[in-house]
Order: sequence, then structure tokens, then C-alpha cells
Amino acid sequence: MKKTLLLLALFSLSLGLTAQQPATRAFIDEDGIIKTESVLTQLPPASRDALTPMPGFPLSFGSNTTYKPMRGLALADLNNDGSDEIILCHNEEINVIDGQGNVLWTQTLVGGMAQYPAAVGDINKDGILEIVSLTAYGNARGGINVFDASGNVLMATVTNNNPLICAPVLADLNNDSELEIIFCGRGKASASISAGIHAWNLQGEEIEGFPFELPSTPAFTPTVADIDGDGFLEMFVSTTSALYCVSHTGDEIYRVDSEEAYKYSYQSPLVVDFEGEGNWSLVGACHGDNPHHYIRNAHTGEYREGWPKQVTSWTYSTPTVVKNGDSHAIFMGMSGEGNVFYQYDADGNIAPGFPLNLSAGIEGFISVADIDNDGEDEIITDFNLMDGEQGYIRAWEMDGTEVTEGFPLRPQGLSYMNGANFGDIDGDGNLEIVTLTYVQNFSPDDPVYVTAYALNQPIENLVYGTYKGTNDRMGWIREEEVVVSCNPVTNLMAQTGGDVSTVYLYWSEPEPGSTGNLLGYYIQKNGELLQELLEMPEYVDNEVEFFETYEYVITAVYDDNCEASSAPLSVTPIPDGVQEHGKEAKVYPNPAKNMLHVEDFGLTQVEVFNIMGQSVLSVNENFETVDISHLQNGIYFIRIKTTEEEKTVKLVIEK
Repeated sequence: MKKTLLLLALFSLSLGLTAQQPATRAFIDEDGIIKTESVLTQLPPASRDALTPMPGFPLSFGSNTTYKPMRGLALADLNNDGSDEIILCHNEEINVIDGQGNVLWTQTLVGGMAQYPAAVGDINKDGILEIVSLTAYGNARGGINVFDASGNVLMATVTNNNPLICAPVLADLNNDSELEIIFCGRGKASASISAGIHAWNLQGEEIEGFPFELPSTPAFTPTVADIDGDGFLEMFVSTTSALYCVSHTGDEIYRVDSEEAYKYSYQSPLVVDFEGEGNWSLVGACHGDNPHHYIRNAHTGEYREGWPKQVTSWTYSTPTVVKNGDSHAIFMGMSGEGNVFYQYDADGNIAPGFPLNLSAGIEGFISVADIDNDGEDEIITDFNLMDGEQGYIRAWEMDGTEVTEGFPLRPQGLSYMNGANFGDIDGDGNLEIVTLTYVQNFSPDDPVYVTAYALNQPIENLVYGTYKGTNDRMGWIREEEVVVSCNPVTNLMAQTGGDVSTVYLYWSEPEPGSTGNLLGYYIQKNGELLQELLEMPEYVDNEVEFFETYEYVITAVYDDNCEASSAPLSVTPIPDGVQEHGKEAKVYPNPAKNMLHVEDFGLTQVEVFNIMGQSVLSVNENFETVDISHLQNGIYFIRIKTTEEEKTVKLVIEK
């Protein structure tokens, strides 16, 4: 009797493990519209000690009634404070969010709605990041939106009936030391910008050789890489009927036409050198009536031996390729159910434990990171199911074993077509996962959610954590360059004065802990090299003039080829023997406290300098009430400009 009861219990447990439950499954139609259906299916396992959202999250935003965002978010340190901001493009809006869930700024996007994430990079090489978002609305409208890190609009161009259904790429095509904005437009007969590949500079001008006209519909984000090692980039772009390799000058290198009813349109490929010998490969997927995964020779377009791999379902999924020991692991997902998640090696062999047979598909970008700090990487994906009002972010070991410690994550809404975005949004040096999810009821009340989870693992554990692998969206997978860090010059100071114009510079030696030995210093003045490999932390510049302004930068140079510069210091030499009162000029009271009055004939400018010669205040009007309340006690010099001459007056501030 006990044996029978035990068998019944085991049978019941088995039924419980495989029992189907009601859920919502997402899928996408050929027009790019995400739809949902109610299904009975097997749900993922429950997590142990599940990660919970960070304080301030989730955040809810409005969404487009028909189209929902795909391919996730961008995470980037926009304000150089050591923590990433979250850059969300959705509907007709861009939001920048900090690690506490505060919306730092919001801007309206021109030309429709953003379905893909922004690209982020320092386009004009000024040390400040720019953000580029493309827009569309179905098969109409379209726009190019460029913002600086503070949300100021740098470009807002409507393309007049040319939908831009992709993420842009930021890359220097013409080697002018600035990044171009590279994108594909579908284009209509009435469009102001034609269908094809476009390459714009920050001024909104097409660079020479572009656009590259395309005869049929493009959709995916271009892929850009230097495959021939000549220092110039090549581009890979697809339409519904062909795959193109195009030079940096806008010339066709080769074209591979679609055959047997497959299409290239949506799956942006990656460029990878599997052998490390400059033999670059193109890794991607096709959809249509003959869907398959492929690796092609990027130089010729021919299939690599062992490829392509036929699959059973339509896919929008983009590949992820990472180093796995001495070889590479290639991950590709697809829609449907059954064998929907594959891991290959470069020769087309399916890795042990794969493909994963799942109850729904995986079509967002696939992330890779060591999420448990065990020295082995894990795979993190979206999932096409939602149980109740919560979706899934799932994780697996490299052998296909599902991670249930802390996973799956359960954000509000569907994670379908997105994935797990990785970064450090709170500046603690550890990874956070940021998810982009949504509800699809085709209702004006449909929300988009942003949710952050603290992973508490070092940022160095991240391998691949955003769409196309990097915020520039190039899709060029290269070996990581070794980043050498060293300490910069600090406390750069200056003294001026005397009867002869001179600037005496001095600074603190870098703190211990640099990667190499300090060799000396470079001195730059107004962007030009003034002195090379000075050994002492001081320098006298005699080639200056009184009342001219100079900017100095001191760079510490180390024996491991590492260099680190000081912050710029602006200096204006002022002589000691300036007159107590300028001729015919009235400056009062002197000593002064909070307000200063300046009177003279034909006044045009009043500028105040501190004892170091640094300009601390400049006034071009209302000279009779100059506010000096923010200046501290001490000796200052006032340069008075009139229509006829300049005068200098010594000023004392005593409060």
C-alpha cells in the first residue's frame, strides 16, 4: 500500500512539473507589429531568492498604441560622474534616467516614434557624448534626432515619408576624426531622403559618396567594420532581396542575392574574426519561408564551411558572439516553441546542451556576463511569455543548464524583442541589469516599463550587454584592447605678476599606484606642445603678454605608454604695478563688499581677475551695479575696456 501511494505521489509530482498553465505569448507579424495571444503552456521554473527591483523602480511611461520598442535601451555615462544613465527611446519621446529612478530630462522626437534604441558616442570628439535616435511610424514619416548629453537638440530633421526603422551606427567613415551617423531609410516616392544607406555628419550634411541607393526595402541597423585592414571601414546592409558590402566611399564591393525565399531585412549581423588572422566573418540570420542561421566570409560573401543552418521558425533575433575559452560561442534565438535557442561554434557544431527546447521563443538581443562571479559566463535572454502581468528575463549556464538562483527576473510586462541591458547605473563599480518591458493591448493606456536590478557583481564581469554589443551599434566584435590606466597631474596652479610678464606653473606629482614609472611631463599651451618631458613639477613660461589669456594642460607620461592630463588651467598675467585708479575711471567702493560701481566714458566691458590672473567675472552691461557677492575676500584686478583704451584698477574685497 505504501509503495502504491509513493508511485501515485511521484506520478502527481511529474504531472505538476509538466502541467500547462495559462499565459500570454507575444509574436510579431510581417509588418513589425507585436501581437499577443492567450495560450496554455509550460512556464519557466520559479527563481530562488529572486532579485527585486532597485529603489525608484520600476518606472512607467506611455507607449504607442500599435508599435512597441525593440532591442532594449542604451546605458552610458552622459555627465561623467562615474555612473551610467538610462537612455529610453519610446513612442515619440526620449527620456534620460539616473540610477535612483529620477528622470533627468525628456525631449520630443521628431518624425514619428522610436522603435529601436539610441546610439551613443562622442561624435565631434569634444569629450562629451551625443545621443542619436531614429524614428518612423509604420511605413511612413521618419526623423533623425541628435541631442547633447544635457538634452539640448543638436539636430531634428524630418525625412518626409522615409521611415527609419533601425538603430543608427556611429563610426568615422571618412577618417575626418569625427563620427558619421550611418542609417538606412526605406523611402517613398515623396520622400525628401531617398531609400538607401545614408552617412551624415553632425551638421546634417551627407558625406561624399552617399547615399548608396537601394532598390528594395532595407530595415536593419547597418554593420560597420574594417575587414581589409586599410584603416577605412566597410558596411554591411541588407534589403528584403540582397545583402550588400559597401565601401567607405559609397561603392558596392559585392552583393549576395537572396535565394529560396529567405530574406535578410531585420537581423543585423556581426563581424567577427574567429581565427584572429584578419579573416573576418559575417554572422547573422535570415527569415522568410526558408529561415536559417549563417556565417559568410565577410570579404567575399561566400558561406563559411559548415553553414548555413536551417531552422524551423521565422526569426527577428540578432546574434551574439563571445569568446568562450580559446574558441567562440555563437548564440541565436528564434520565435515559436520547441528548439528555439541555439549555441554554435564557428564551424557550425551545436554546443552540448543545445538547442534549448522551450515553450516560447527568444528574439531579443542575448547578453553574456558572469552573473554569479564563479569565473564562468552565463547567458541572459528575453522570453516571449508573460504570466499574469509579469514577464521573464532568463539565464543559463554555457552548458544549457538554467540558472534559478535569483533568476528568472520578473519585470512588469513583456520582455519580448528586448533583453537584459547591463551597466553600472549607481556608480558602485558593480553591474546592474536594466529591463525594458511593455503591455500590448493596443490601448492608449499601454505602459512601457523600465526596471533596474542590482546584480552586485563587478563591472568587469560583463562580456556583452546591449544591442549589437556596443552603444555605437557598429557590430564589429574585436578582441578587447588592454586599457592602461594611470594617475593624472593634480592641483595645477599658477602665479603671475612682476614688471615682466611671466607665468609660473606648479603642480602636485601624481599619487602612487600608477601602472608604470613616471618619466616626466608634457606642457601644452593653448593646445600646442610647449615643453616635452620636463622632469620637475614646475615650469616658467616667459613667452606671455599682460592681459592675454592662456590655457595650460600638464600631461604626466609613464614608461608603459600611459599618459594622463590635468584639467585645463586658464591664466591671464597681470602686472604688480597696476594703477590704484585708472585714468578718469571711477571704481567704488574700494574696498568693496557685495556691489561694485564702475564709471568711465564709453565703457564696453569690465572683467575681474583674481590674484592668480584667472578671470572670475565678466560684465558687458549695467556697469553701475556689478554684483560681486559671490567673490571671496582678497585682492583683485579690474580690467576696464572702453571704446578707446584699456585700464586696470586694483580692487580689495572685504566683507
